[in-house]
Amino acid sequence: MRALLIICLIGSNLLLKAGINPALEKAKADFKKVNQLYAATSSFSLDIQYAVFDNHVGGNLVEEKSGKYYKNKELSYTKMLNIETIVSAGKTVVVNNDDHVLVITDNRKVELSPIQTNMDTLLKLCTEIKMKDVGTTLRHYSLFFGSSSEFSQIDIDINLANYSIKKLVLFYNETLPLNQNDFYADEKRPRLEISYKAFNTTVAIDPSIFSESTYVTLVDNKYKGKGKYISYKVINQLQAARFKKK
Repeated sequence: MRALLIICLIGSNLLLKAGINPALEKAKADFKKVNQLYAATSSFSLDIQYAVFDNHVGGNLVEEKSGKYYKNKELSYTKMLNIETIVSAGKTVVVNNDDHVLVITDNRKVELSPIQTNMDTLLKLCTEIKMKDVGTTLRHYSLFFGSSSEFSQIDIDINLANYSIKKLVLFYNETLPLNQNDFYADEKRPRLEISYKAFNTTVAIDPSIFSESTYVTLVDNKYKGKGKYISYKVINQLQAARFKKK
């Protein structure tokens, strides 16, 4: 679950109430530094852990998973929920290891990593923002949204030592079915907590994980799984292939 990409689903047209909260300018400056850090760091690894709770405060732990993110210049690799996502030169490969399905698509013009998002958009959409320093090394932001938004609140913890994100908490506005195995289970308004650990800029990363040829091969103008993915079903969603079919 590439959890931070959920932020892009926020669809409300609410505007921030300008001039009533001194935390706004501080947030703009801090969020700019956050995006600058990840954009300027050409190679790094990151451990990601997320936990889903069935309530906004406290609640029962529904699911807990961990994942990994690697970046090498314009290339990236993410593994979360047994799904691998590889953004290589010109193409994106998504490998679903549970269903043994591999999808290859064109890259989007802007590729968002799990720790990069459009902070300016969040600030424009939220109706209120609160800031609190926790000691000298951590700054906590709470962004509040209206009832028509995907989320009622988003909390962001920033490590002031290097302006990396330490934690992100998403508070869902709508009730959702959390037990996929129980059709009659009550729907809850969940809370998703995402922690980012072990931000490492010196780790040695195997370059093969970023290469399309590690996962698929082109035989007679048709993509097929390769290596341990040889038995996987390959779905070609490249623009050229879609236009050719039409």
